[in-house]
Amino acid sequence: MLVVARRSGAPASQRPMIDPTAPAPGSSPDRSATPDPSVTPAPAPMAPPPAPGPALPPPPPSSARGRRGAPRIVTGAIAAAMGIVLFAGGIAVGHATVAPEAPQPGTASTSPSGSDASQELDLINQAWQTIQDHYVDAAHLDDQAMAYAAIEGMTKAVGDEGHTTFLTAAESKAVDQSLSGTFVGIGIQVSSDTTNGAVVNTVIPNTPADEAGLMRGDRIAAVNGTTTEGESIDQVISRIRGPEGESVTLTIDRAGTQPFDVTIVRRKFDLPLVEWSMIPDQTTALIRLDQFATGATKGVQDAIKAAKAEGATAIVLDLRGNPGGYVNEAVGVASQFVGDGIVYRSIDASGEEKDVPVEPGGLWTTGPLVVLTDGNTASSAEIVTGAIQDAGRGTVVGEKTFGTGTVLGRFDLADGSSLRIGVERWLTRDGRPIWHEGLEPDVTVALPADASIAFPGDVQSMTASELASSSDTQLIRALAVLKGDG
Repeated sequence: MLVVARRSGAPASQRPMIDPTAPAPGSSPDRSATPDPSVTPAPAPMAPPPAPGPALPPPPPSSARGRRGAPRIVTGAIAAAMGIVLFAGGIAVGHATVAPEAPQPGTASTSPSGSDASQELDLINQAWQTIQDHYVDAAHLDDQAMAYAAIEGMTKAVGDEGHTTFLTAAESKAVDQSLSGTFVGIGIQVSSDTTNGAVVNTVIPNTPADEAGLMRGDRIAAVNGTTTEGESIDQVISRIRGPEGESVTLTIDRAGTQPFDVTIVRRKFDLPLVEWSMIPDQTTALIRLDQFATGATKGVQDAIKAAKAEGATAIVLDLRGNPGGYVNEAVGVASQFVGDGIVYRSIDASGEEKDVPVEPGGLWTTGPLVVLTDGNTASSAEIVTGAIQDAGRGTVVGEKTFGTGTVLGRFDLADGSSLRIGVERWLTRDGRPIWHEGLEPDVTVALPADASIAFPGDVQSMTASELASSSDTQLIRALAVLKGDG
């Protein structure tokens, strides 16, 4: 999945995605958040995994194609097929991640305090049966809804907010789509705003939402006539999602206008991962990576090769809004810019620490480099940022990253629903924790609320003066840093 403003032409190749040492299905080991291409939540941030099961193959890669601006997909989190380890917040999976030993099927496990959990399980069963026996309208109880609510309650009680979560079968399927690069939806990324609720963070070019005129900063006040007030971002997203060919009506609050309705028909679209362009009148290449889905490393490699062929002597790597993805892709991308040492460190539930090494053969391990980040740069994108920053390989410009720091194991349940459970914590190569803290940039630059990110496709059609007067203050500062003016 490679999108380039200047195309290399080669489709993204599939990299190995399943860690042979990670638990497989039933126990499969990714703001976040986990996307429907139509709507992707921005990322958000351990419990022992259940018994393992058989692994499924990773999703096939998408072919490359061009597009005008690259969007941000994630979240908070994105996920993959069973048996895959994912970085929370965005999500991730891969050969570099090792999940802790899981109990074998049928074996008992005890709580951290060493107490027997049977009394608590009996309590749950007693509550269930009491409702079934005494509720006045028991004949119309929805057993699945009750079971799902109980599971969701358990995941919330873990306290790993935004990471250890429960997904319905439909949500799990959407997550699988997100990392394959093909989606059915309307084409927006949604973030949660504590005061405004669900807000459009990114409109993906050439999608139904783009064609309908949705804009960054639009607040989704209602879905199909029902208010979103008081709903979680996951609830809003689940109502926007739906089958291909069917429509959804959003009520939009936009600054300076009266609320209005827009009806959008969902359709399938591809989300290429990487695009790039030369900065006008400079020998600097802008490379943007949207998420760490299948083919991310190949896409970045192709972009670097093409940029070199165009005479690039410096690179700006744009990871703004990148929610993460497969861990092996994070290692592969980081290894293009860091020549030796480790990429990150992981710590499992037993406290065992493991260093994940840089892969040899990086294509830009000595050249000038700036990395762009913001508050939605999460999980695998934070791994890459932290590796580059700790290795002294480049300057990080922008805003503090999201702060994801757990590896998620995905464990499929009998009806196709699944649990995502934090099975590891990770640290940067220098041992800095990221969980709930995030990474501070070397040069802090806020992007104005009404500003637009200059994507490579946009930059390609700009003159130097147009870029200099654009609202993308972060990119402008990054270019100044490369000139020594930062």
